[in-house]
Amino acid sequence: MHLLKKVTVGVAAAVASLALAAPAHAESFKRDVGDGIIRYNDATNELCVLADNVTGTAWVEVTLTRPGTIGSPVVIRDDNVKHPGAVCGLLTGFDGVTFKASYESYWSGRGTILRGSFEFRS
Repeated sequence: MHLLKKVTVGVAAAVASLALAAPAHAESFKRDVGDGIIRYNDATNELCVLADNVTGTAWVEVTLTRPGTIGSPVVIRDDNVKHPGAVCGLLTGFDGVTFKASYESYWSGRGTILRGSFEFRS
């Protein structure tokens, strides 16, 4: 009977510690993607894309998907001709979600598109 009581107390303590554990927080970041930057502010859930301000045309486009989830992707694009500053989007309602960010960046002086991807948690 003592053994059953010890196991029950141990299981209860483990469950309580999981329930009281602090949730994992995402981290803000700023990532150079060749011809601009992608930055995420976790405090405001804002993802911004900024094309470099260079001679000629430059643009950066990021497509956000949620791995393993069906749904429309979020696409954010900035170019240095139409937008002098960053283009931003809010990822509200998605706290604790993992996103895959696939990006393309272009600068007319080079004439090629750079591509890449990374994952981050909101």
